[in-house]
Amino acid sequence: MYKRISFVLGVLLLGCVTAIPSVAQAQVLVAQANNAELKRLLEDGKRLVDAGDYNGAIAVYQQAAALAPKNAKIHSGIGYLYAQQGNFPAALASYRRAIAINPNNSDFFYAVGYIKGNMGDTKGAKEAYRRAIQINRNNVSAYIGLGVTQSRMGDYQAASWAFAQAIKLDKNNAQTYEFMGQMYKQRRQNKQASNLLQKARDLYQRRNDTGGVARVEAMLQQL
Repeated sequence: MYKRISFVLGVLLLGCVTAIPSVAQAQVLVAQANNAELKRLLEDGKRLVDAGDYNGAIAVYQQAAALAPKNAKIHSGIGYLYAQQGNFPAALASYRRAIAINPNNSDFFYAVGYIKGNMGDTKGAKEAYRRAIQINRNNVSAYIGLGVTQSRMGDYQAASWAFAQAIKLDKNNAQTYEFMGQMYKQRRQNKQASNLLQKARDLYQRRNDTGGVARVEAMLQQL
């Protein structure tokens, strides 16, 4: 069982944030395929993903990767599906293959940060998030991930900086305020935590995210 902050990170970042790439890009991959067999495999893989058959989709995408071994997005797609299943070692291996092909993709490094965080490698997660930010200074999700990992490591100044950068880029991202509020809550700085969590709750309410509202309300009740 991971620490609570790691659990919340998993629920939010894998489930809601779009930075872990590839399944959302499945239609793009199909459209870009110039090989009939590859296109068929990618179409089959997309159908299996849509049906929730991740094992079947992984097997099909692995066949596609054999036909197009230099296609980083296919490897990242496999990594995404493994991460969805909680098979983080396999997910990490797939994203490393993607990075070997395209080392300048910020989203791939963000995904590695997420995966390493869930494997308990907080230091490795921090470095991956920092690399994602170096490549793309506008990667909001990477700043949030960096804030969470720095908080877990006890470097609250660095965590606050990362969260502040995320807010500069997107002041309406409820997750940023939630994680900041949780950080202050853990430090027993209840006034700051309350202000941030209320902001997060309001933003979740605006987008009708009942799960987010309930989660934040529970934390507010603990203050």
